[in-house]
Amino acid sequence: MTRLLSRLWLSSTQRVMSLGAFGMALALLADVLIARRLGFTATTDALLIALTLPRLIGTVGRDATKFSLMTVFIETHTREGDEAFADLGTRVFNLFILIGLALTGAGLLLADPVVSVIGWGLDPADLALSAALLRLAAGIAAFALGSAVLEVMLNSHKHFTLTAIRNSIAPVVVIAATLITWRDDARAPYTIAGAFTVGYAVYFFLLLGHTAHRLRFLPNPTRWPVRETFNKLRGTIGYPLAGFGVRQTARVLERTIASLGPDGSVAAYYYAYRLLAALQNLVGVSVALTGQPKLTEHELDGNRAKFIKALKQRGGITLLISLPAAGLLMLLHRPIISLLYGGGSLSPDRLADSAAVLFILGPAVIFYCLTPVLNAALYAQKRYGAVFFNMCLAAGSNVILAFVLFNWLELPGVAWAALIAAVVSVLNLLWLVRPPTQAQTPPASS
Repeated sequence: MTRLLSRLWLSSTQRVMSLGAFGMALALLADVLIARRLGFTATTDALLIALTLPRLIGTVGRDATKFSLMTVFIETHTREGDEAFADLGTRVFNLFILIGLALTGAGLLLADPVVSVIGWGLDPADLALSAALLRLAAGIAAFALGSAVLEVMLNSHKHFTLTAIRNSIAPVVVIAATLITWRDDARAPYTIAGAFTVGYAVYFFLLLGHTAHRLRFLPNPTRWPVRETFNKLRGTIGYPLAGFGVRQTARVLERTIASLGPDGSVAAYYYAYRLLAALQNLVGVSVALTGQPKLTEHELDGNRAKFIKALKQRGGITLLISLPAAGLLMLLHRPIISLLYGGGSLSPDRLADSAAVLFILGPAVIFYCLTPVLNAALYAQKRYGAVFFNMCLAAGSNVILAFVLFNWLELPGVAWAALIAAVVSVLNLLWLVRPPTQAQTPPASS
């Protein structure tokens, strides 16, 4: 145990987690200020619904590329050299920017029908507000997808520092916007929605400058993906994009189900779930991200023993941190919610709902943190189809259970669905990454 803690403290994982903790604290402060500024109200629900699609696109693009595309970049750099790496990066970057701009345009044009679907239970006036806020936040898609490729290029060279503060940039801008409009009820939701776009833009340009400095990479708008590029990306991007798309769609449907409850139900679920998601990013994603290059190197060398050893070490670190975190969330669920979101115009009933959700999601922290670590092992093996299957299994069980349990338990039922789906996901991943026996044939790459 002491040796494991010492290794963690001296590793890049500790640095990434420390910077991630700082970002998590800022993101939490932004949530708290928004909650205290707008309350658990229909206006807050409208804002969260508006941010759902742009942030979903950014999350899917980032999570789908963070591990799967890193394997391709590492392999290209190792076997073909710097020039081939830069060429692949330029072509993929241009592709993602184009897709991001197209999705931003779609968000501007289709804001009304989009929020009508996601915010199914909102009143017409709140839907109109949500559509206006979505148009302000639509630019997130372009900046987030461009940033995703730049992050992968830096991480593949083990430059983790700037990408680790990703969660710090947008919250700083949002915090400033919230404070500026503290006494301006009319402008507050619009300014906050626009601040998210500005925050993503600032991070994008910081990444662009850092990539130019560290990797001597400059975008070239004349170099677009060719057949060879798509051959390298085949399976690498398709399965993860589809898988994370399915998983994040489940998150959207959770908010849709929550919107069927009383005003403020979306906010009550969202703020409790955000604590779970923050811990997953802080612990699970940090451990998986810093371990991915080493797992990929062991896989390329064909060293199964070192691969399994590295994976067990990452799993041990994850459990060492997530187990006490889960216990604390369950023990202190009411004080946490009251401290962060209590007072002001917040509804006591919604605060009680949020506390109940946090208690149920407490043990889910363990499984949410293990998921990216186990996924990283499959990405290193290029078993993208297995990752996709697991995400579909988890998302499908999550949505079905959420619909059923909401009718029985209301908002806490959605949380129970998330917990059960997380357990199912980890059990399936443990079965998928098990060492093959002599009688087994290792699964083919997807």
